[in-house]
Amino acid sequence: MNLNPKYFLSLLVFCLYFIVSQAQNTPYLDPIYNEITTSTENYSDVYTDAFHTMDIYQPKVDTNAKRPLIIYIHGGAFYAGDKATPDCVDFCTNFAQKGYVAVSVNYRLANPLLFLANRSIQLDAVLKTMADVKSAIRYFTKDAATSNLYKIDSTAVFVGGYSAGAVAALHTAWVTDTSELDQELISIMKSGIKTFEGDAGNDGYGHKIKGIFSLAGALFQTNYVNYGDVPAYLAHAKDDGTVSYECAPGLNDPRVVTLCGTGKIYPRLDSLNIYFDTMVLETGGHGWPGLGNNSSDFKNAVDEIATFFYPLLLDNVRLNASQAQKSPIQLYPNPSNGSCTFQLPSDQKSVEIRIYNLHAQLQFATTITETTSLKLPLQSGLYKVVITGKHAQTETLVIE
Repeated sequence: MNLNPKYFLSLLVFCLYFIVSQAQNTPYLDPIYNEITTSTENYSDVYTDAFHTMDIYQPKVDTNAKRPLIIYIHGGAFYAGDKATPDCVDFCTNFAQKGYVAVSVNYRLANPLLFLANRSIQLDAVLKTMADVKSAIRYFTKDAATSNLYKIDSTAVFVGGYSAGAVAALHTAWVTDTSELDQELISIMKSGIKTFEGDAGNDGYGHKIKGIFSLAGALFQTNYVNYGDVPAYLAHAKDDGTVSYECAPGLNDPRVVTLCGTGKIYPRLDSLNIYFDTMVLETGGHGWPGLGNNSSDFKNAVDEIATFFYPLLLDNVRLNASQAQKSPIQLYPNPSNGSCTFQLPSDQKSVEIRIYNLHAQLQFATTITETTSLKLPLQSGLYKVVITGKHAQTETLVIE
């Protein structure tokens, strides 16, 4: 069949438009829901104060029976801040538009004068925030097991935040047992939140975390990260003078405990073969995430976080050392008639390939150990190809 070049060009433009428009409508990656609802609830069944409230963002019309949950924790040095600051609103709105139930939480804040003057109060503030975050997660785990009002998939819970919120998220996810605390912290815990699970309620329900993100966050001790810990996305500016990219007293104040940032955390993750990704800025200071959508770096981080979590969300992909990926895998031809070649680089010995439709349903899975051509049992359409390795690779595949 011979096409008139004019009609061929028109057909090509139409096909390209269709592919792009379809590619921008992937649940959990793209903003597919225009209308978002918000509500404010108390998440603790022990405390009824404003410190234990949360704003819940979700698509107005969403028929999915199980939805991922993402919790955003505001900054403010553990003695200031609120769940309604611009970064909280913009982040949660963005993820709700992608199909998540997105939640911005308040938590207990310390007295600022006492906080700056007393190391014990600083550590106590972090432990209390961890307890509050755990209680918030348990609130939704409890709901999923009872009334199921929010239709949460309790195996797909993600947590993160900005500044103090990021510090809280990293410690909540990676400090998983009392045995990881030193005697000073154990003593502070017993006189404050009493137990490792905390004092904020919803007892008897889990608070399992699938992945974490940190915007300008840090750890009290990098050895809190251990083999098998959950994956992390870390974004940080090297010139951050408030929460150091390396190690320094918090707030750049010698009275505050020393925290170690992304520059010290990611080598630890790398050495333990924990799945991670970073966005490292040469400049930007500490304030760029707090600008929300007014910062291009913030908007880029939001998109990268969604991309980073996507393979974790799909079929609970976990990555390990045997799947370490040193360079990108080539996939061709694309578009394809169903036959595709996966070209592995010379230093890549084995990868797992999972292909999903646009409803996040697994369509095909296999493991290859060398460059391989495959006849894929797929109908015409658009698919997401998730290639698992140390750094996840996600491709869009068109089957004609």
